[in-house]
Amino acid sequence: MTGGLAKRYARALLELAREEESVEASGEELARAVAAFEEPRLALLMSSPAVDPVARLRTAKAVAAAIGLSNTLAKFVALLAERNRLAVLADVGRWYERLLDDELERARVTIRSAAPLSVAEKNDLLELARRLTGRHEILTTTEVAPELLGGVVLDVRGTVYDGSVKTQLERLTKGMAEGGA
Repeated sequence: MTGGLAKRYARALLELAREEESVEASGEELARAVAAFEEPRLALLMSSPAVDPVARLRTAKAVAAAIGLSNTLAKFVALLAERNRLAVLADVGRWYERLLDDELERARVTIRSAAPLSVAEKNDLLELARRLTGRHEILTTTEVAPELLGGVVLDVRGTVYDGSVKTQLERLTKGMAEGGA
């Protein structure tokens, strides 16, 4: 993540959203804006030094209107376009999400497993995530990754707990290779 600049923009946007009592709605809108401006052809156009700054601003405003951004988010996108900083929009989105999660005392967790999990298994992993984070609300994303062979990989706010069979086999193979040398 881009450090200070994106984080400062995210904090400023969060402050505005608090004043408008729209912190979650603003986060959803920001995610839509990030997705729109990450579209490869639009990203290329908006980052090209050959594009006139006035045309860049006009395009950013048109995109904001087309995806239905609120006045606050549309002005925010226009500000980034004016300052030729739309390249940090995705990082602003990530920082905003993180700041919002902290404010709402929730955590995001990704669960990867070799096969679909049962409801009981998923609940056990959610309880583990609650204990690890100290947060009651856990937002989960689950992925089936057959290459894991078995077990699960739990990503809790960037800390990865890997209990997959694949990783255990890799460790065993490495240990045997080192021990045999």
